[in-house]
Amino acid sequence: MNRNTRLRKNKEGGIEGLPLQLMIIILVATLGTAIIIGWMGSLETPQSIGSVNVETENIPLNEISGSERYTDSGYVKIFVADQNGNGLAGATVVLTGCNAKTADGKTVYGITDENGYVEFEDMHVSLRGAKTGHITVEVSKSGFGTNSSARIMVVA
Repeated sequence: MNRNTRLRKNKEGGIEGLPLQLMIIILVATLGTAIIIGWMGSLETPQSIGSVNVETENIPLNEISGSERYTDSGYVKIFVADQNGNGLAGATVVLTGCNAKTADGKTVYGITDENGYVEFEDMHVSLRGAKTGHITVEVSKSGFGTNSSARIMVVA
């Protein structure tokens, strides 16, 4: 008797061969999919700095010292919002360019309040030889990234 014929006639056996491998593959795929969906469900929408609005149109320079025009009374008010348009508290705002310094000669920076506003008063800003310039507003906050899209015009 042929060996293959004997296996075909035996119908009492359990699941074996291809059907068992198929069941294992389906089980592994199902568990893998469940793990991935569970992992993806715990992800949060990324947060970002949505907009930076400078409420001061420009800083006029009116005092002259040689070829330098300057002011010691520069005032700037800035609003920082998250991606939903809500004020972003605790963001660091740094002003760079046009020799912007505090009254004691340090870098101009501040932290936004609980409503997303920061104000800078009595800044020293100057231009040498040029009639216009700009100050770059650099905003950053941990978990939100950075934004350097806003500028303040300085006009002599």
